[in-house]
Amino acid sequence: MQETIIQLALAVLILPLVSYLVQIFAGKRLPRQGDWLATGFLGAAFLIALYIAIHFLSAFDQTLSYNLNFQWLNLGKEWSIQLGVKVDNLAAITLAMVTLISFLVHLYSIAYMHDDDRYATYFGYLGLFTFSMLGIVLSDNLFSMYMFWELVGLSSYLLIGFWFQKKEAAAASTKAFVVNRIGDIGMWLGILILWSQFYTVNLDEIIAGIQNEQFTLSNTWLTIGGILLFMGAVGKSAQFPLHVWLPDAMEGPTPVSALIHAATMVAAGVYFVARIFVILSPDALTVIAVIGGFTAFMAATMALTQNDIKRILAYSTVSQLGYMIMGLGVGAYSAAMFHLLTHAFFKACLFLGSGAVIYAMHHEQDIREMGGLRKKLPITFITYAVATAALAGLPLFSGFLSKDAIIAGGWGWASFHGGGWYNVVPALGLTAALLTAFYMGRQVFLVFFGEPRNKEKYDHAHEVPAVMWIPLVVLSVLSLFPLFSLNPLSGDAGWFMNLIPSLQTVVPGIDGAGKLTELTALTHHAHWSTVISSVLMALVGLAIAFFFYMKNAVDTDKLAQSLRPLYLMSFNKWYFDEIYEVTVVRGNIVLAKVSAFFDTFVIDFLVNTTGFLVGFFGLLVRKFQTGKVQSYIAFALIGVLVFFVLKGVF
Repeated sequence: MQETIIQLALAVLILPLVSYLVQIFAGKRLPRQGDWLATGFLGAAFLIALYIAIHFLSAFDQTLSYNLNFQWLNLGKEWSIQLGVKVDNLAAITLAMVTLISFLVHLYSIAYMHDDDRYATYFGYLGLFTFSMLGIVLSDNLFSMYMFWELVGLSSYLLIGFWFQKKEAAAASTKAFVVNRIGDIGMWLGILILWSQFYTVNLDEIIAGIQNEQFTLSNTWLTIGGILLFMGAVGKSAQFPLHVWLPDAMEGPTPVSALIHAATMVAAGVYFVARIFVILSPDALTVIAVIGGFTAFMAATMALTQNDIKRILAYSTVSQLGYMIMGLGVGAYSAAMFHLLTHAFFKACLFLGSGAVIYAMHHEQDIREMGGLRKKLPITFITYAVATAALAGLPLFSGFLSKDAIIAGGWGWASFHGGGWYNVVPALGLTAALLTAFYMGRQVFLVFFGEPRNKEKYDHAHEVPAVMWIPLVVLSVLSLFPLFSLNPLSGDAGWFMNLIPSLQTVVPGIDGAGKLTELTALTHHAHWSTVISSVLMALVGLAIAFFFYMKNAVDTDKLAQSLRPLYLMSFNKWYFDEIYEVTVVRGNIVLAKVSAFFDTFVIDFLVNTTGFLVGFFGLLVRKFQTGKVQSYIAFALIGVLVFFVLKGVF
């Protein structure tokens, strides 16, 4: 069975690549530019991935894993690299998730992108992106994972800047590419640190090496290596301080936004941290928890005042990724991966739903120009409302199960460390839950309720075609709780939390079993208090949004003026772009000018002077190269005489 599953997993990996090659080289010559073929390839990939997932689900074995390795490079002990494929419970579920989202995005794009000039190329880029992400999921080692990691960066650059004729899209793709390279440098350095210790990139071998203490550096270096590896996830999963690229990525087509911000690119960082989780030291995990909690809160405050329907969802994505990273940092491993799965479905539904609204409103994206659309777009409204409830963390929806499990894990982690400042991390997560309910309530009330604020566009609005609303219906159904747990108030009894167990670091000196048991007990103890507090937070956030934007009980413009410093800080995204412009961007420009000055007036001067002197002395020496033997004899005699004269004098 192992051989069959590995072959099927490789088929899932190859199908999107074949789609890319066909679309790029022959797409324009195919009927309908090959959209049906590309969508069919992804549909087949999803069905195969679903079969693999069902195989692992039916086995219900937490340790089940199939591996395939081969020698890629062998130049001695220090230069021997094995690459391979690993399919376990987490990989199988993620394969099904990624291929499903990609298939639905392909299907949705048939209508959304139907009149684009580069229609065939667009579907090719979708295939390349999906292939890259699946490569990360299946890799059993850091080296091939890094290669696919960079390929994800390239393909996202192509998709974000797909409409490169727009200056904003070109700038956004460049920004995403450059910012991610910063994180990737740290990730590569982390890989090199581990390589220098274990002479392998295979994760299982690195784990065994750490367990057996087969390394010469101290635990401090393991912490540094872990944090450097995490830097890659900071870039890909848009964590503070490398989060600035994600909102600008909205310049790409809306289906691309759903693909990037739901189950693929941004999820890659979280998935990577999950894969390296057991080799992260407690100190590294603490850093990860703090960054995740702060990112969840920070991005939620930024979403409060945005008016672009997609940009609000973009900051929401950053915030939810912060939850996942926080969950991994506090040791709530299974809860974090659970949220990765649930978030993929409801956030893809929201992005595709926003695309339906934009499509119906003739490419209008400002929520202040909308209103009353629930009457014009009933299917879109219902699916959007379901996904919003899941994102807000309301009971009976999937997001409630996974988000509460993370926050409960945060409180358990804080108690495990004796409280104090550790309580700040779960408190940030809980506060972000209130803010999430508020800004999503604001968006839904302004878009779907009230009176139309742009009557002309409202009158021409109508429900989107079936190929666009069918993915919305599928994803909204996947956002309901029964799919994951029969208990609407806890995911602990569900299949996912039992199939993906919590893990413990293997760094020496850690009492793994004992500490994991204690941490699990403290997390369970915090469950019901977390449920009550998070539900209250969500209801309060929605209630405030209702009174603000449905009842108009508060003049929001006057409120913004009275809280102008806070409002401007939120509206201007904490001024991160401006700070980076003044420091990093201009600093690099100044450095480039200084380098150019040094190159011109120092390096060039030295090179040119050297050349001049060589030429000058060459001209002098040339006078003595007459080609006559008599002249050379005379010069030799003169030299001999000068030598004896000087010797006699000195």
